[in-house]
Amino acid sequence: MLFTRMMEGNEAAAWGARLSRAEVIPVYPITPQTEVISHIANFIAREEMKAQYIKVEGEHTAMAAAVGASTAGARVFTASASQGIVFMEEALWMPPGRRLPIVMCMVNRSLAPLGGLRPDHNDSLLQRDNGWIQLYCENSQEVLDTIIMAYRIGEDRNVYLPVAPCYDGYFVSATATPTTVPDQAEVDDFLPPYKHEMYNLMPEEYEPIPFYRPIAESRYEVQQAHERAKRVIEEVDKEYERRFGRSHDGLLEEYACDDVDAVLLTMGSMTGTVRDVVDEMQAEGKRIGLLKLRAFRPFPTEELQKLAEGYHAIGVVDRNTSYGSAGGGIVSMEVARALYLLEEKPLLVNFHVGLGGSDVTMRQVRYMAGKTLEAVEKGRVDSMVDWVELKDLGEVM
Repeated sequence: MLFTRMMEGNEAAAWGARLSRAEVIPVYPITPQTEVISHIANFIAREEMKAQYIKVEGEHTAMAAAVGASTAGARVFTASASQGIVFMEEALWMPPGRRLPIVMCMVNRSLAPLGGLRPDHNDSLLQRDNGWIQLYCENSQEVLDTIIMAYRIGEDRNVYLPVAPCYDGYFVSATATPTTVPDQAEVDDFLPPYKHEMYNLMPEEYEPIPFYRPIAESRYEVQQAHERAKRVIEEVDKEYERRFGRSHDGLLEEYACDDVDAVLLTMGSMTGTVRDVVDEMQAEGKRIGLLKLRAFRPFPTEELQKLAEGYHAIGVVDRNTSYGSAGGGIVSMEVARALYLLEEKPLLVNFHVGLGGSDVTMRQVRYMAGKTLEAVEKGRVDSMVDWVELKDLGEVM
């Protein structure tokens, strides 16, 4: 099995779970992730995938079943979106604290009220503090590859954390892009069978972890696991490239950043549009590049600090809102904290765009790039937060 064809992100996610030999699939449908679990159901029905498919009465129960199955030693996969992620939030806090390497796709969709069926990132970013690793994907190929890598990362004995590959609903979930499906034997060699070395519920091997422990100690251990996960994510990505010929740059990708004055920082599907605009503007002599933030958790603080020393300004593009915050979107605040201790800090410009799943257009990207370069020229930022979608961009091109 090794082929390349046009594939939607949801089908790519199902192939990722199949190739990873996920053993238990607790599921509850919600747009726009329903096709993920539907594809997996078809794989199982055709006897192309061997797994226990558990239909439950809601998202909260789906995660509860995932926790139980993972604790018993099974490799677990599930998916959810938007209100479903919010509904399962109570159970989402369990896997990190219990050190369970569940993989769950968060298929981004804006939250109600004033939401819709298309994506922004508030549903996944709402879970930023509960201990899940979050890796943001740009297209179908990255979805498939990231799921396979997610098991290798989460099941690493230095990590043992759940992983959420996140990708935009419709723009990735229902948009077909060229996707290569690797050979099953090669994946098996890359991803060995799962066995949790901290504990196992088989009676002859059972070594229980105390359920009640000092809270500070438990949370510190999860934090340290996130710090170790940074190295593991980078190493797994490099090994994946050696074996399969594809890299997704680990934590953070620089694109066309040689000899630039400023960069735009993005997550998810909008990155492809920004790549095209950066190419066009550089051909026009504009000194603008792109940073793609792939890992939001763990946040690549040290990596960003090293890269930021080469830029005069960073324009952070936030596809989310954080009402009443200290200023700006969630990603912008993380970037600001990461750069706070640098003696020579780049200027930081923040843009709100793509909210509720609206298109991020080339015109908007040109505007954001221009504003970021303008900050370099002026040596200051005129506005901390720019709500791009509320502006009439007129003739900006």
